[in-house]
Amino acid sequence: MSLPLRSLLLVAGLLAAAPTPSMAQQVVFAAGLPTELDSATQAALTREVSLARSRGLPVEPLLAKVREGRIKRAAPSRIRSAVAALAVRLDSARLALGMTSNREELVAGADALGAGADMAALRTVREAAGARDVAAPLGALAQLVATGVPVRRASRFIVELLRRDTAPGQVLAFGNDVEADVGAGVPAVESATFRMRAIEAQRVITGDKVTVAGPATGSPVDLSSQGRGARPARKP
Repeated sequence: MSLPLRSLLLVAGLLAAAPTPSMAQQVVFAAGLPTELDSATQAALTREVSLARSRGLPVEPLLAKVREGRIKRAAPSRIRSAVAALAVRLDSARLALGMTSNREELVAGADALGAGADMAALRTVREAAGARDVAAPLGALAQLVATGVPVRRASRFIVELLRRDTAPGQVLAFGNDVEADVGAGVPAVESATFRMRAIEAQRVITGDKVTVAGPATGSPVDLSSQGRGARPARKP
């Protein structure tokens, strides 16, 4: 074989082995990332998503975070930082809740950590729940902490609901109602305390199961009108 022919074959081999733009786009598309991101951001996010997938973490929340950043027109660096931080929270949630935790529990745990809760609070909720799913309790925990209830106090509220075997829907309604009260000007701890008393007043005992009569409205309720004491005072 002549030298020029060998050179041509070598160059052809190198070109065939080199990644092309279309190949890179295929990798990004397979990862579920927006293809309009710049190449450096695409590469960084692809690595983050791939690493999370290899560790068995749910990747859809990471992809949703990317889409959120795009909608908000956030800078690429901020999107990368947000995705990396969420991956860390998902990892921490799994450490706190256990390796057998399901996707919904991990996402709720990561949300609670993002709201200001800590791993100790997540462990407390897991221990109180036993074998029960903790996605709803952790979702309510995130809401309480986000509205201003101190982490330890918020944990105690959730543990009390779990101790009373409150239905998951009512646990979520508890968090929603406190959030609505705070939005209307009621102090967070005061709202949570009164909402807990309302649940206690409404609960119906059926054997060993505790349920709550009547759906929560999701809006501030005048507790005095229902014989449950004074309404939480609103901020002036």
